[in-house]
Amino acid sequence: MTVLDPTVDDWHAQFVRQAGWTQATRSQLYRRAGLLQAGRVLDVGCGTGVITEELAQRTHGTVIGLDVDPEPLAFARQQPGRARYEQGDALSLPYPDQHFDIVCCHFLLMWVGDPARAVHEMARVLRQDGTILICAEPDYGGRLDWPDLPIRQWQIDGLRRQGADPLIGRQLRQLLAHAGLGAEVGLIPARWDVDTGVEDSEAEWFWVRYDVGDAIDAATLDQAQARARAAVAEGSRLVYVPTFYAIGKLT
Repeated sequence: MTVLDPTVDDWHAQFVRQAGWTQATRSQLYRRAGLLQAGRVLDVGCGTGVITEELAQRTHGTVIGLDVDPEPLAFARQQPGRARYEQGDALSLPYPDQHFDIVCCHFLLMWVGDPARAVHEMARVLRQDGTILICAEPDYGGRLDWPDLPIRQWQIDGLRRQGADPLIGRQLRQLLAHAGLGAEVGLIPARWDVDTGVEDSEAEWFWVRYDVGDAIDAATLDQAQARARAAVAEGSRLVYVPTFYAIGKLT
């Protein structure tokens, strides 16, 4: 089976899709953190800048997007907007202590090799009265599918092969507490819109196949996707991946 190799455009489309899932929760988090009045904001693991530019549009302050990968950064810099983009590692942020009013991330911690160190670094560069916003981290261990398909375990195994932690969502409170942060942790609400089900299902399966790689034979994947498509067509398809957010404050 051919293993997919997503382009930066594919990744950008996925980041836009993910941002749509969490938009309402992010807006509430921004208000609670006082984003409009923030002087300096850091978006760690910014990718192609989808969230970074949203932050820049909602504050009068300086917004920096940081990512370790130069390719999505180059993409982000080509887009219109007022955010600034810099290359750097979430495990060793290239900024002085107590430098930012708000530090945020979105679907990042599952991908870093040492999420505890990443949160410690976010806390280090945060002002004493600042806020850390972990806007979204999934937990594939709680994934639900109807019809009942084996996608949960396929993705858990596939993400682990990529070096990701598919169960990161349930760990957020512990990660923030160990970094000396008081934390509020919650689940992002979900809804299922039949009108967008077909388009969303096709995008989902692109990434399922990417995560699975060549670990599952093509015929098995094709059969599972056919069942999912049939359920979408009759309006009964349901997918739920618990996605957590957290607000952190220095204690």
